[in-house]
Amino acid sequence: MDILNLIFLLTLAVGASRILANLIPLPLPILQILLGSLLALPPFGMEVELDPEIFMMLFIPPLLFYDGWKIPKKEFTEHGGQIAAMSLLLVLITVVAVGYFIHWLIPSIPLAASFALAAILSPTDALSVIAIAQGRLPRHMSHQLEGEAMMNDATGLVSFKIAIAAVITGSFSLLSVSGEFVVVALGGLVIGGGLSWTVGKIKQWMTARNLYDPATYVVTILLLPFAAFFLAEHAGMSGILSAVAAGMVQSRVDMLPVKTSTRILSRSLWEMLDFSFNGVVFLLLGLQFPRIIERVWEASGTQGHDMPTLMLYAVVIMAVLLAIRFAFIYAYHWTETRLLKLRGKGGQSQPLLLITALSSVAGVRGAITLAGILSVPLFIDGVPFPGRDLMIFLSAAVIILSLLVGALGIPYFMKFLSLNDLEEHEQELLKARQAATQAAVMWLEEWASQHAEDDAEMKHSVTARIIESYRQELQAMALERDNQAEHASKRYALETDLRLQAIQVQRKELYRLRKRRHIDEQMLQTLIRELDYDEAALQ
Repeated sequence: MDILNLIFLLTLAVGASRILANLIPLPLPILQILLGSLLALPPFGMEVELDPEIFMMLFIPPLLFYDGWKIPKKEFTEHGGQIAAMSLLLVLITVVAVGYFIHWLIPSIPLAASFALAAILSPTDALSVIAIAQGRLPRHMSHQLEGEAMMNDATGLVSFKIAIAAVITGSFSLLSVSGEFVVVALGGLVIGGGLSWTVGKIKQWMTARNLYDPATYVVTILLLPFAAFFLAEHAGMSGILSAVAAGMVQSRVDMLPVKTSTRILSRSLWEMLDFSFNGVVFLLLGLQFPRIIERVWEASGTQGHDMPTLMLYAVVIMAVLLAIRFAFIYAYHWTETRLLKLRGKGGQSQPLLLITALSSVAGVRGAITLAGILSVPLFIDGVPFPGRDLMIFLSAAVIILSLLVGALGIPYFMKFLSLNDLEEHEQELLKARQAATQAAVMWLEEWASQHAEDDAEMKHSVTARIIESYRQELQAMALERDNQAEHASKRYALETDLRLQAIQVQRKELYRLRKRRHIDEQMLQTLIRELDYDEAALQ
């Protein structure tokens, strides 16, 4: 199929899947896999066979870059111990234990390939979990899952690449692999972080000389994850961790003084790309799934396992993954609680078994697992990669099972969870807004006193009007803080609604002026963009 038609249809299907998700009570990734499978059947008959190396280069860097960019740094630091344990120690245990188990269960998959399959099944997908929970997860657990997903994406993929290399070369040494892991990991982090830091310094230099252009900067940031990945891979280091490090450093750089239009453009673009790339990965799996099932079915006679047996294998592998995750999380929290009690601090506020069960079913597999497994080479020295179709089939089945477990298990266990951190979060936001507004009032008062001599009447009138608007905001915040939130929220909602309606009236008037040719198209676009910013600020 023509590549342009393919891109158009995949993009259209990603958008359609989001609409279907509002109508059909299934997790979005499952709907996208089903939609991809439907497109692979007659009368559509779409066939896609991507080069694994191109697939890895196209999808992995931007997904990992955005993971690193959006990770909450404060919570990442606060829960660093658990995140490190889940993303390093748990991944290592999963790779070894599940790798040996898969090879024992299915001897037709070589041991090194079994380790590769276990490694690519170890990363979790926080985006799918948060979508299933619909924002109702405890805030600290949501941040832990995001941090874990970001880190174990990297460690799982690095382990996966090392295992794939072992399959290709036919040699494997735990000691040499451990040393190689440390070297390529540190090298990737340094290259990605250094490149991202350099881009930030260039941006500062350009800004200081009025050479800064938002569109050029955003295009540069779009290319940054690919550049970080390519440079690290070319240097023999981890391109995966390089992309993660580039995202983490760039999120710090992005917080430096910069044009508002750049932040809005960059944030909107990355959110769109993240949604689109995740959706396309699941659609591509669906497109290949019927052919994979067909090839696995044809090979089942020679390999001694039929389709029901393979489905049973997938269920058993999923159960082993759940059991290992449950045992590890329970042991970690149990040890943490005992250590806190020895120090005279409070332990776990929620029941240990409940938190462990919720965290276990939240270990959903997603786009990174798919992108990794689809990057398995087609051939080794002209010979088909051993068990490639079987590995893809089992990975897809485990992903679907994990999504179903999460969709059923997360809402069930959350019913027994007492949540109070949402209110604490709102109070923290309120205090921060009050502090920022009070700082603005103090600055305006100081400015008015320093410029009282020139055009005193005009400056006093302008500053008094701005200060009064800020003080009204402070008064509304005080009402909310003093448990008069209902009155304050109603007044705020009414004011926001009136402002939004007024913006709509302005926008209609501008279109009327353009229609009557009182203003040209360029002027219309400039004024509409200003109103769009005003509306975005209100919302």
